[in-house]
Amino acid sequence: MFSKLNLGVLVTLFATGVYSHMAMIKPCPRLSPNNSLCPAGDPVDYDIAKPIGTSSGVGQPLCKTDKKSSKNVETWTAGSTVTVKFQPGGAAHSGGHCQFALSYDGGKTFVVLKDVLRYCFFKGQTSGNNAEVLSYDIPLPSNLPSSNSAVFAWTWINASGNREYYMNCADIAIKGVDGGSYTGKKLLIANYGPGTPVVAEFNGNYENGVDLLNSRPSITVNAGGASPPPAGSSTSASTKAATSTPVSPSKSTSSPGTSASAECCACPCK
Repeated sequence: MFSKLNLGVLVTLFATGVYSHMAMIKPCPRLSPNNSLCPAGDPVDYDIAKPIGTSSGVGQPLCKTDKKSSKNVETWTAGSTVTVKFQPGGAAHSGGHCQFALSYDGGKTFVVLKDVLRYCFFKGQTSGNNAEVLSYDIPLPSNLPSSNSAVFAWTWINASGNREYYMNCADIAIKGVDGGSYTGKKLLIANYGPGTPVVAEFNGNYENGVDLLNSRPSITVNAGGASPPPAGSSTSASTKAATSTPVSPSKSTSSPGTSASAECCACPCK
């Protein structure tokens, strides 16, 4: 017989949302369930923490959906620092590589603002599953272009478990430089079906995938989208993505049969 206790547990789970992995909650990502920061009446996905793809196939498009929120969830000012928060209680899979990025072309191409390499959600190497860090400060470059239709993305390549790629996106406005541009590293897409690099399970080797992140090409974005930087140009110190850990040169750690060059946005999406 279904007990009142079991019913109570189910009610609690549905009321709080079930986060089997990690999920961004601030800024409110598209499809976020039970989130008071989100526009009322917007569609939700109760599997918001599910990966969008694995090394063997694509499950969802980038950002989990190409449908925007009904309105911008936040307005950010270039040159300031914003805080990104994550839902507690999700499985953090021993950390891994997180990227925080912006798109000016509707989520087709992303330029990285900050990397948290190796130990994302943790303070160091671990075999644990319970996140120690649930928020990150993201410095916004002072030369970011203004936009009323920017897309902010968090992505994660997990250290342990199945080879997966996680991504949540939020629709935001940016008060920045009218007609400005920003040059940074292109978002790495990995473990997202055939044609993208496979970052192997770390198994204690937290350099896995760092070579791919180091080899990301630079792109320049403006209010109209993105383009490669002029030949011979480089990303200046004022426009480099922030990183929480030093990245040192390492040998290639991509799986056999994959290219050491990073496959990045834009990529084939359903």
